[in-house]
Amino acid sequence: MESITYVSPRYPPYIGGVETHVSELTTRASGRFRRVSVVTTDPSGGLPSTQSLGNGSTIFRVRSFAPGGNYHFPMSASFVKILRSCRSRILHLHSIHDVPGPLAAILESKSGSSIVFTPHFHGKFSSSLGELFFEASRPVLGMVMDRVDCLICVSEFEAGIMGEAFPSAARKITVIPNGVDSRLLSRYSWYPPASPRILFVGRLEKYKNVDKILTAFAVLKEKHPSLKLTVVGRGPVKEELLSQAEHLKLGSSVEWLEGLTKPELYELYQSSTVFVLPSYLEAYGIVVAEAVAVGTPAIVANSSALSEFVTAGLATAVEPPVEMEKLVNAMSLVLEDPKSYSARKRSSDMILSWDDVAAKTFETYQSLL
Repeated sequence: MESITYVSPRYPPYIGGVETHVSELTTRASGRFRRVSVVTTDPSGGLPSTQSLGNGSTIFRVRSFAPGGNYHFPMSASFVKILRSCRSRILHLHSIHDVPGPLAAILESKSGSSIVFTPHFHGKFSSSLGELFFEASRPVLGMVMDRVDCLICVSEFEAGIMGEAFPSAARKITVIPNGVDSRLLSRYSWYPPASPRILFVGRLEKYKNVDKILTAFAVLKEKHPSLKLTVVGRGPVKEELLSQAEHLKLGSSVEWLEGLTKPELYELYQSSTVFVLPSYLEAYGIVVAEAVAVGTPAIVANSSALSEFVTAGLATAVEPPVEMEKLVNAMSLVLEDPKSYSARKRSSDMILSWDDVAAKTFETYQSLL
């Protein structure tokens, strides 16, 4: 195939599920397309505006205004110019919750490109601003859904809520889950560590409930004095969480990390007793899939797409609303007998390798040509 353009609000070194998804597809697309372009934004303004990845792949970054780090409004003139210069036979857009993807769909609606949209939609919003933004833009998003040729959802949960929100687009939906790195899985395999550790990985947002992990951890420390907590990620509530940890006098028992490489992250999965993600807004949960694939026992909120990990027998549930006492009970059970909660040897259609995800995605592209 000749060329493809991806549009994403952000791209590595920024971290997050959407960033990982687009990066993994981009890496593999260079073997199928003569030219691969990624149009993204950089709210910091500190990254190269153009970056060649080799093999015909190029990242184009546009400066954006990003209030709260959640909504990325690109400089319009630069965005339009780059989109036109990168015009491809396939245009794959990402994130219905943000500006660049829907904006690109409108700008390129008459370009002749086949448009694929991966919404990464979880149906609810972490702030009143997000809900207001979505409702105000719903008529425009309806037009976008009418224009796209295919919607790729990353879970059955997402497919269901997209069909409810945009009924006319339901027939365009196909489900291809996120993936895990099969090469890293061949190098890392979980075994209960000698020193107990709780692990959280993700963007530090209010809806992730990291504050409740901290309070539950403080309670568990009384029974497990050697217990450690590692929090990997950055986000708008990090300072608030640091203050909470200081107030709880958790000191060096909590480790705060960010900017890890994938091997470093997989090493943490392997060396942790339990992985915890009590978030109530997830379209899939890449970090849960990674932890489960390594074999690390996982605890998740039984809501949004995370419920699918519970139903598949891959994770232990915390029923909503997520409360400190529920987390304490769930983590206590796993800490007492972690081997019983590992899903290492269980297979599931929910967890594919990124190679398989890319192959299924490229088959979708081919069907549109």
